[in-house]
Amino acid sequence: MATNMHSAQAENLISAELASSLVRERLVHVALSVLRDGTEAEDAAHDAVEQALRGSGSFRAKSLVSTWLHRVVVNAALMRARRRRRAAERVAANDQSGQGDVVAMLSDSRPAPAVLLEEGEDRFRLHAAVAQLPRPYRDVVQLCVFEELPLPDAARSLGITSQAARTRMCRARAQLREHLAA
Repeated sequence: MATNMHSAQAENLISAELASSLVRERLVHVALSVLRDGTEAEDAAHDAVEQALRGSGSFRAKSLVSTWLHRVVVNAALMRARRRRRAAERVAANDQSGQGDVVAMLSDSRPAPAVLLEEGEDRFRLHAAVAQLPRPYRDVVQLCVFEELPLPDAARSLGITSQAARTRMCRARAQLREHLAA
């Protein structure tokens, strides 16, 4: 079982990681994949940075700082998405009571139901195809594609070299192309 690091030591590790503009950009990118809105993603990434610095005592010494930060930003983005959904539901409830056109304005920016259905079917097909991959390939795809970890971080978390991870990813892509083309 992993133990919590000393708070000051954890805060130093996290602060050093966050000093990189590349890391901050990656946090925004991860939040964008959840929220699909640039401004919201930037806000979620900012929230995540604040949460990470406040919660540095919960960082576990056995995980990578980048992995921990990834989870923190995903959680921040999901919380923001939930708040946004609840606000839209409240507006919808108010609209049903005759208080305005706000719901119509909100729904205009959303994709058409047919587009959402098609994207959902594509996502389902992709997940089904990934599930059929051999475990080593499936693990690399899961980390790099679905969790959006950089290849070197995925390799470290799997305990393999970056070159091995790259090879597995190439082979996985070839198998996925073959499966999805059928």
